Amino acid sequence: MTARFALVTDTTADLPADLIKARNLYMMPQIIVWERKSLREGIDINGPDFYARLATATEMPTTSRPVPADAAELFRRAREETGVDEVVVLTVSKDVSGTVSAVEEAQREVDFPVHLVDTRTVSLALGITVLHVADARDQGASVEEAIALGRRLAAGSRVLFTPSTLEFLRRGGRIGGAKHLLGTALNIKPILTLQDGHVEALESVRTRKRTLKRMVELIGEYRDPSRPLHIGVMHADAAEEAAEIGAEIQQTYQPASLMTSWLGASIGVHAGPGVLGVAIVQ
Repeated sequence: MTARFALVTDTTADLPADLIKARNLYMMPQIIVWERKSLREGIDINGPDFYARLATATEMPTTSRPVPADAAELFRRAREETGVDEVVVLTVSKDVSGTVSAVEEAQREVDFPVHLVDTRTVSLALGITVLHVADARDQGASVEEAIALGRRLAAGSRVLFTPSTLEFLRRGGRIGGAKHLLGTALNIKPILTLQDGHVEALESVRTRKRTLKRMVELIGEYRDPSRPLHIGVMHADAAEEAAEIGAEIQQTYQPASLMTSWLGASIGVHAGPGVLGVAIVQ
């Protein structure tokens, strides 16, 4: 069927480049500021390169929101290339990024409808939601139907993750409700979640191995048996652990879909290396 709208998201969705191209998605790059240079995520720097450079960096990077003028140009290009009149944009939570405000500014620069959905989530919870909206688009869904689907899936999603250190979250001001964990014993490995768009502490476990096992168990506690289960496994240079937890999830739950992805640079700036996470979308 002919699509009725173009679909845009941002690079915090952590979708692989080949999948972005295959699904005809348009990506707003987050900006990584490093040694006085502005690097566009997914264009000038990717996840593996970011973590390799971070390992020996003497100056830590920061992030900046997408440039509104560039976002407006992206919306124009998406509209022209797809031959549609409207654009739907699904973004990372406004509580962890300035992307929403960038899109709001870009909306005022174009003369066609751009519909903004703040998904209140991040990483593959956003990415998997976007893929389902892309399915609906390809089946001829209206803008209103696509927005409703995106909001429902995002609202029912969960993100669980465990960092190797809380220092990056603290430094970037993204630690939210997990602030009380700072200064705790080094052998405490927290499980954090995104609650109403911002980071919250969920549980603290004694070892990394037990933390990963507990995250798999939590999928069962959050699972809605009446809906298909879609899982994303995200990692920041922890590919072996990601493969192990993915295999355990597949064996335990047989989800409708399971995908694994690197955490991108814009998330890595604030979460640090060694993070492993799970996105639950249903």
